[in-house]
Amino acid sequence: LDRSSFAMATTKTDEKEYTTRVQKVFDHRAEAYDTTDRWSEFHKAHADILISNSSIEAEHTVLDLMCGTGMAARRAAKLCKKVYGLDLSPKMIKSARKATREEGVTTAQFEVCDVSSLTADFLEKKGMPTKFDRILCVSALVYLIDPAKAIRQWADFLNPGGKLCISGFGKEFDIRSYCINLAAEVCNFSQKYPNEVTGDTQKCATLLEQAGLCVSRVVWEEQLHLPESYTAKELNSTFDKILKHPITMRWAGSLSGPEVAKLRIAFEKISEKKENEGKGK
Repeated sequence: LDRSSFAMATTKTDEKEYTTRVQKVFDHRAEAYDTTDRWSEFHKAHADILISNSSIEAEHTVLDLMCGTGMAARRAAKLCKKVYGLDLSPKMIKSARKATREEGVTTAQFEVCDVSSLTADFLEKKGMPTKFDRILCVSALVYLIDPAKAIRQWADFLNPGGKLCISGFGKEFDIRSYCINLAAEVCNFSQKYPNEVTGDTQKCATLLEQAGLCVSRVVWEEQLHLPESYTAKELNSTFDKILKHPITMRWAGSLSGPEVAKLRIAFEKISEKKENEGKGK
């Protein structure tokens, strides 16, 4: 959700490289995503929350975007006529199809697609409808370079009276990304929080309104089923891994060695302060 930063020129080449990094992250996580992945219980709970707030009815046709292993799609399939799931990761789609077969779901179809540039032509070629009663996106907006643009495109695929149902994270959702972005502010590095666009209920509403949608409801949930808490030492040990994450690399990828060192020092001071405040969770 970091649209423009000093480290990210918005060229097609950059976008393609970023998309490839994201795909590799989720290809790597796909096999364990529903079971032993450290975030699996959180993602299941998040999917349940979105489905319970989506008012899906028996005659509905549902599109699940950035569907991953189809957690939300498989739940929706038990409530409606037909579900379609799209995701960038071929291995995630493979896992979604496998789980669907194992659960005996016969009303779901999954295809590989970069939904940041979804077209009616793609849907038609895959034998899918081009209009839906519900379009879902569960906890994945953070991976889009321009979520507002994507949502405007997605809105065109809604039936009259249809609803776009999305979920995202508050600004302080993940203590690791929160600390790295506070550190960047201290260092005067230009960046935006990955969760900035869904940082609070008003921002969520604004995102939808700017896409030409009428906002029906915004629900704020407490942080449930988070997989980890950290001491300052544990947080500091994640610094290098955070910098290598595709989202962080969008603004930190071109930092020089001295700039990374400066960022690390700031990060360690902030993590220690958080621990002392009793907020290292």
